[in-house]
Amino acid sequence: MRKLLLAIAVLNCFVVLAQDSLHVAEPVTLDVKQYPVTSPGVFNYTSASINSLFNDEIRPGASNRILVDFDYAANSSNAPMNFVYALLFRHEITRAMKDRIDRNIKTNLKFEDNLKTGWSIRHYFKKWDGEVFFSYNHRQFRNVIASKDMFELLFYGNARFAGQTADLSNTRVENFIYNQYTGGIKKKIDYGKYQMDVGVGISFLQVINQQDITTNAASIYTSEDGDTIRVHYDLSFNTAREGANTFFQRNGVGCSGDFHLGFMNKNDWKLSIDVSDVGYMMFRKTPVNYSAVKDIEFRGIVIPDLLHFGPATFDTLNLDSAVRSYLPTKSNNQYSLFVPFNASIAFSKSLLHQKLVLTFGLMYRNLPKYYAYGYVKANYFIKPDMVFSVTGGGGGYSWFNLGVEFAKRWKYFDFALGSSNLLGTVIPSQYTGMGIYLRMGTSF
Repeated sequence: MRKLLLAIAVLNCFVVLAQDSLHVAEPVTLDVKQYPVTSPGVFNYTSASINSLFNDEIRPGASNRILVDFDYAANSSNAPMNFVYALLFRHEITRAMKDRIDRNIKTNLKFEDNLKTGWSIRHYFKKWDGEVFFSYNHRQFRNVIASKDMFELLFYGNARFAGQTADLSNTRVENFIYNQYTGGIKKKIDYGKYQMDVGVGISFLQVINQQDITTNAASIYTSEDGDTIRVHYDLSFNTAREGANTFFQRNGVGCSGDFHLGFMNKNDWKLSIDVSDVGYMMFRKTPVNYSAVKDIEFRGIVIPDLLHFGPATFDTLNLDSAVRSYLPTKSNNQYSLFVPFNASIAFSKSLLHQKLVLTFGLMYRNLPKYYAYGYVKANYFIKPDMVFSVTGGGGGYSWFNLGVEFAKRWKYFDFALGSSNLLGTVIPSQYTGMGIYLRMGTSF
C-alpha cells in the first residue's frame, strides 16, 4: 500500500509539472487507445475522442492499474492550425494567414480546443467482478463563434466598412480552466451469451478561471469618410476572476457526471453508449460581470487592424479594460452555467479471427453550431498485444479528420501514441484541425 501511495504521489507531481500553460481561448476532438474485445487492458477501439475512464481496463490477472495520459485536440471551420498557434502563443499573424481565412469564411468562424491531462488509479474486486477508480485531470476548454464581419473588423480594422455596417451579432467566446477530481465504479454483468458493463463517475470541479462573452444584437457603422462610428451592442461578459490566476486557486466550484453503458457478445461485437461531462459550475467567490444594451457614437476614432500581431498586442489590448471603458456599470454578481457535455454511441465488430476490429461511431458535443461527428475506425492487430489503428471522420467544426495510432502492451506496462488529425498536426498551415495524445499505464 505504501508503494502504491508513493506511486500516486510521484505521478501527480509529474502531471502538475508537465501542465500545458495554454492561454485564453480553449479543447477538440481526439482519438484514443484500443484493444480487441478479447484483450482488455490497453486498446480502446470504441472512441474517437478524448480518453475516458471507461475505456481503460485492468489487465487480466492483475488487481490494480495506474494510468498517466495527455490529450490535446483543436478543430476549426476555417482557421488553419498555424494561425491558431500564432494567436495562442502570441506570434506574428501574417497578411497571408488572414486573407486565406477571410476567403474561406462564408458566415461564421468556429473554433474549439480541448486539453485533458492527468492520472487515474483503479482496483478490481474479483468477487464483485467490478472496479473502483479515482482520477485527477487538469482541463482546459475553449470555444469561439464569430461572424465574418467580426473577424474582418478585428484583423483588418474598420476601414473596409466605410459606409457600411459590420454585423457582430451572436458572437460567443467561452474559456474554462479547471481541475477535475473523479471517483467512480464500473461493473460487469454476464448473462451467458451476452454481457453488459455499466459505469458511473462523479467529479468535483475546482475552477481556476472561466470567461463567457456573448453578444446578441451588435453592430458597428462606419461613415463614408471614416470620421464617425456608431456602435450598437447587447453584450454580457462574465469572468470568475480578474487578473492572474494560480494553479490551485478556487474561483469557482462545480460537479459533473460521466455515464457508460456497454453491450457485447463476448468476442464478436460491442455496442457502447457514453455521456460525459454532464455538469454545473457556480461562481460566487470573486465574479466580475459587465452587461448593457447601448448605442454609442464616436467621432474621429479609427479602429486599427491587428496586422502586426505580437506580445505587445496582447499587453495593450486588454479585453477587461476595453469592456470597462464602454460599459457604464460593473457588478460582482454570482453566476452559474452548465458544462458542455459529450454524448457518443459506437458499434464495434471483430473480423478476420479478431485480427481486425471495425468501429462505426457518432459523437455530439453540446456546443453552438456544432454538427454531429461521425467516424470509422479500423484496428489491425499486428500481434495480440500490438495494434495499429486508422480513423477517418467528419463533422463537428471541421470537414474531415484522418487519425492514426500505435499501441503496445507488455506484462506490466503499456503505452499508446496517436493523433486524431495527423495531417493538421504535421502540416498545420494546410489543415484546420490537429490532435495528439500519449497514454502510459501499468497493471499489477
